[in-house]
Amino acid sequence: MPKQQVGSLVRRGPRRYGVRFYDEHGRRRYQGGFDTRTAAERWLRQKVDEVAALRRGETVPGSQRPQTVDELLDLFLARHGPQVDPATLKKLTRELRRAREAFGGRHPDSLHRLELEDWRAGLSPGSRHNVFRSFRQALRWAHERGLTEREPSRGIRNPKRRRHERKPITPFESWEEVFAVADELDPRYRAIPIFAVGTGLRPEEWLALERSDIDREARLVRVCKRFSGGQLKQGTKTVPERFVPLRARVLEALDAMPRRIDTPLLFPAPRGGHIELNKWRLRHWYPALRAAGLEQRSIYTMRHTFCTWAIEEGTIPLPQLATIMGTSVRELEDTYHRWLRRTDERLLAAFDAYDAASDAAFGH
Repeated sequence: MPKQQVGSLVRRGPRRYGVRFYDEHGRRRYQGGFDTRTAAERWLRQKVDEVAALRRGETVPGSQRPQTVDELLDLFLARHGPQVDPATLKKLTRELRRAREAFGGRHPDSLHRLELEDWRAGLSPGSRHNVFRSFRQALRWAHERGLTEREPSRGIRNPKRRRHERKPITPFESWEEVFAVADELDPRYRAIPIFAVGTGLRPEEWLALERSDIDREARLVRVCKRFSGGQLKQGTKTVPERFVPLRARVLEALDAMPRRIDTPLLFPAPRGGHIELNKWRLRHWYPALRAAGLEQRSIYTMRHTFCTWAIEEGTIPLPQLATIMGTSVRELEDTYHRWLRRTDERLLAAFDAYDAASDAAFGH
């Protein structure tokens, strides 16, 4: 058997052609039924390439390929399991459920671009981008490994949620509202709203903080880990670490917290471990908002409040604010465009006032 076969063309009669080749096991094969020489040659080239890929281990025989989307996704998750942390695997599994519901029993090669575009458009705006991204990742992974003949999601745009599709941001109006919510919380958690509004940390960041991360002399908090999906992870979402200034009322709130010597965590659960955010939201956060007479809003509102207040105050340059919050200027402009527009209006008013004063001084 040649190391690199080219196959051979066989003519059986007028408009009757066939081809001979060796399969991946070295057995000689014949395939007929071609009406033209061109069709036979094209099929043979594709078959020779397929056999070569099988011999190199770059693909698998058709009999071993997933026969349904469910089988493909099971294989995709099984291969990804050892490579990613449990929280990421759990997120992938959750996002792929929608694809299973729509296409689970279908053969992967039966999917086509138009129906995937329609399916994506029918997903809710809040989950559309992530759900389609995860399914596309699985389809691309399978195609690159020869498990499918084609990749049907290729070329489909998957933009993030547009501004008008996002949930409205409703920050707290004043520190009085923040204190009102804090007063309704258990004393163990009373400092959390003041701390989160005063620093702008993400929930997964302040959940992971330890008392040793607080530098009272420098009035800084070191943010270098996060607690998400039940897992403690090193580094923040965007950078390995960052330092955030602590205003006086944040330090006062920390000083007023009940002392704990059984755990190093700054905001521990009753038994000393990390707070489970979903349970804390339902058992403490929402009831405190209702008791304070405020409308329901997400825990992330505390981070939104920090940023919107900083923008409206106008004393912190946007690049510095982005550094403090561990994000980018572009992300700030995209998320908080409504408050930045207010700032632009005040800036224009200041420009107009300056021009008017200048004109009056020079008699224009």
